[in-house]
Amino acid sequence: MSFPRYENYKDSGVEWLGDLPISWSINKIKFNTYVKGRVGWHGLNSNEFSDVGVHLVTGTDFENGFVSWDRCYRISEQRYIEDPYIQLRENDLLITKDGTIGKLARVKGLPEQASLNSGIFLVRAKDGTYLEDFLYWILQSSLFSHFMDLHKVGSTIQHLYQEVFNQFAFPIPSKSEQQLICAFLDRETAKIDALIAEQQRLIELLKEKRQAVISHAVTKGLNPNSRMKDSGIEWLGEVPEHWKIIAIKWLSPVLRGASPRPIDDPKYFDDEGEYAWVRIADVSASDGVLRETTQKLSVLGSSLSVKIAPDELFVSIAGTVGKPCISEIKACIHDGFVYFPRLKINPKLLYRIFESGTCYGGLGKWGTQLNLNTDTIGSIRIALPPCEELEQVLAFLDRETAKLDTLTKEAGQTITLLQERRTALISAAVTGKIDVRGLVSANPEVEQAA
Repeated sequence: MSFPRYENYKDSGVEWLGDLPISWSINKIKFNTYVKGRVGWHGLNSNEFSDVGVHLVTGTDFENGFVSWDRCYRISEQRYIEDPYIQLRENDLLITKDGTIGKLARVKGLPEQASLNSGIFLVRAKDGTYLEDFLYWILQSSLFSHFMDLHKVGSTIQHLYQEVFNQFAFPIPSKSEQQLICAFLDRETAKIDALIAEQQRLIELLKEKRQAVISHAVTKGLNPNSRMKDSGIEWLGEVPEHWKIIAIKWLSPVLRGASPRPIDDPKYFDDEGEYAWVRIADVSASDGVLRETTQKLSVLGSSLSVKIAPDELFVSIAGTVGKPCISEIKACIHDGFVYFPRLKINPKLLYRIFESGTCYGGLGKWGTQLNLNTDTIGSIRIALPPCEELEQVLAFLDRETAKLDTLTKEAGQTITLLQERRTALISAAVTGKIDVRGLVSANPEVEQAA
């Protein structure tokens, strides 16, 4: 869809703004904006948090551009009174300045009293030059991300400093145009957000389908007419009558990786080393296949570690607990993993069983709350088909999961395109690259009714 443009533009003279409609002006945060954050903690600590009292907003309470009041901790009224500079008002704008920089929330439906935790700036217009809602859209645009990129120190930025934020310049149309731009973006981004939510739901359904396909194949097999028997194992249920029930420890010893781990000493590491050094982060971020890591071990470092050969399986028991990984490279693992030397079956069967997560039933929640060690993993009992049938099951799973993974990837790409479209639309509207004055009603109630 194409949008109308303003008739005349001028050079803004600001690198991240470009051309603006000729009637628009430019403003800096520092000129007419109230920016405050919690200075230190004033002795406040988590022991004072409760379920009653004044709402205390943190960045984790931001949800879809607003504060989710039900999520907030509470603090005493005395704590609220002692720092009047960060007492919230309706329509205030909040922006995170630590951790995930630039996360935004508008204050709407404010309870009687609310204050801020550290890590957030309170942003409030001081003289009526602009609407907080208009600045909300400005800060979601590429203008602000470009400004932040220009003011980064090194490769990353860990903190939004007030003196930097104060230098941010942004365009200012008339108040009536600001209202129209906000109404336009509220409407159009809601449409895009709905499409994104649909794709996110699709991804969740595909994940559930994938898990169900794997779980069914490794417990029921591929022949729907097989005679079944009760396995006596809750997570297995009924299994084909001719399959064996066996504990993992009878298929291989279950051992932990190296302890103590190589320390951060150059003698243990070598960029040209033969063995990759595997961290929990390497496995957590992987798709279940280890292709490379950020570090390699020296001959000395690898001699002190547990070596994993290509096509060998190991499982995390820390971090993302219970995640299986098959290595494509020579690697070394530490005691945050277990492995299976002398495994008597194709390791891909155990990989699929661990991947489904259903074998962890009763042991905790996959990925976060599992408590695994060599004994608990070794004691897990699985259903083992005959060799030929096992290979058929694995081939089937390779085909079916590849199809589901392709659909998931396509949904993810669609989300990325929609998010890019959203940012581009916001950026075009708040810089006047499109003229929304004829696209929305000047009366918000009329626009909402339409």
